[in-house]
Amino acid sequence: MTQIRTTFINIYTLGLCLFCSFHFYAQINEQATERLNRFMQESCQTTYEEIAPEVTSKILKYPVYYITRETKNMYGRKEHASSRFIVIDTGDHVKTFEPIKTNTNLPELYGYIQQDFLLNQQSAPEFEALLDVIYPIESWKPDKREFFLKDGKWYFLRDAYFRTKQGFEVSVDMDGKITGIRYKMKWDENEES
Repeated sequence: MTQIRTTFINIYTLGLCLFCSFHFYAQINEQATERLNRFMQESCQTTYEEIAPEVTSKILKYPVYYITRETKNMYGRKEHASSRFIVIDTGDHVKTFEPIKTNTNLPELYGYIQQDFLLNQQSAPEFEALLDVIYPIESWKPDKREFFLKDGKWYFLRDAYFRTKQGFEVSVDMDGKITGIRYKMKWDENEES
């Protein structure tokens, strides 16, 4: 019985020591967190800027923003680094647009399109302008943009490699209502859609 009581007391004491040590380390982490947060506030500046509402509001349900994070005075230098993100504010969440990889369906982008938007000859330049805003072409790439309608699908081409082209394929119904959006890494002019 004494051995059981001693074992219980030892376990209790060990547990109490562990609890106190975690509490002690939490205080140190809390103080370190305060210092780190103060350093980040002094060294980083974040700004938000709505992107081209005259373009985005005609097609999308929600506003689109640049979030720019500028970091300065790092490592004692006067230079600064800047990161820029393109996001959409759905009213409930701020989200980035879907990343483009290989052939990629874009259901979220499709879901952001206004219900009454119709893609046709008149609105295609506006849709291309929207794509330029939310999926900008890298400045080092040559401008290979073009758009056209073929077999009930709009193609907004962005880049070209040898004889193939890549870009957005937008399916529409007979009225021009968008029914699907995907990015195709390869689209050959001879390809049957």
